[in-house]
Amino acid sequence: MSPMVRRPPGLELALLGFLRQGPRHGYQIYQMLSDPSGLGSIWHLKQSQLYALFTKLEEDGYVTSTLQSQDPHPPRRVIELTRPGRKVFLDWLTSPVAMPRLVRQEFLAKLYFAQRENRDTVRQLIENQRAVCRNWMDEFKKQLTASEPKSHRWMMFKYRLGQIEALQHWLDSVNEF
Repeated sequence: MSPMVRRPPGLELALLGFLRQGPRHGYQIYQMLSDPSGLGSIWHLKQSQLYALFTKLEEDGYVTSTLQSQDPHPPRRVIELTRPGRKVFLDWLTSPVAMPRLVRQEFLAKLYFAQRENRDTVRQLIENQRAVCRNWMDEFKKQLTASEPKSHRWMMFKYRLGQIEALQHWLDSVNEF
């Protein structure tokens, strides 16, 4: 891995979460990712895309893979989390998403894995996201105030404020569980 390591995007980091409990082969991860009671409700990947993402993660040093013989069938690739992979996943897990549009997929993926860690991880994720939401609210309020009332720009920021208020309300309700 080079000194200038790229941080994988959210979906790749979420894939690392499936390896927290131990090595798995690609098809197992594909089944877990496709489960509609989990991340399958927010992310859809073809199996070939999944393998391509794991190849990228392996090139970056976040996972390793070995071929496991399964005669008479072709060998299967078993993927395992590395120490840097574990660290980058845990750092990602409690960090807030940077843009409101990332809440629908990336934040929900973080919440999915945070719930599998422990209650404190969920609380920390929600607290960190709420702090970012407050910053978004402050920025959108400034933009709203600076806009001509009833203009398209004003309506857009009014809408964005409503979205963030709804998100904060939802975060409060999730935190109650």
